[in-house]
Amino acid sequence: MFSMPTRRRLTRDDRLAIVRERAKGVTHKALADRFGVTERTIYYTLRTDKERRRERSVRTRQVSVTVTEDELRAFDAVLARQGISSRSDGMRRLIQAANGVFQPDETLEGELRSFRASLNRVGNNVTQIAKRLNEAKQKGIAPAFGVASLAQIRSLAGFVLAFADQVNSLAERRRARIEMTVDAALRELADGAE
Repeated sequence: MFSMPTRRRLTRDDRLAIVRERAKGVTHKALADRFGVTERTIYYTLRTDKERRRERSVRTRQVSVTVTEDELRAFDAVLARQGISSRSDGMRRLIQAANGVFQPDETLEGELRSFRASLNRVGNNVTQIAKRLNEAKQKGIAPAFGVASLAQIRSLAGFVLAFADQVNSLAERRRARIEMTVDAALRELADGAE
């Protein structure tokens, strides 16, 4: 008859030793081998200890924020979706997860740098057109503003509108990524609290 292998249960002393040894730099694999458990058990043990220490720590600082009625309603809706019962818990969890949310976005930065260069080129073209029109006005002659000039202005206007759409799209994608990260952080913390 085939029997399932039994997994070793860690004692309280084992868990304390794992935390202590990991703090000294012992690898997850070495700890798993030493205690006869999987690396996943070691990760879980360390995470549980970290959460336990965080929950036991004395909270002495207070954060206050002023929001609109719509912002508060939206925040409450996110908390309700994640099963978080109080705003204080939600804010605390966001603060605890902030390191993963407020990271610089190198892709966004690179695209904005590219957009800035393109916008500078458009600005130079508009400046040249304005300069030609002013020179003609100062000389008292009708500005040379024919079909070609009108096409150039329309092209520039189209570029500016397309540029605005691209920046809006980029900002929306960034907002959606942050929202997904925040939702994941709240969900993970809510799951861990149970």
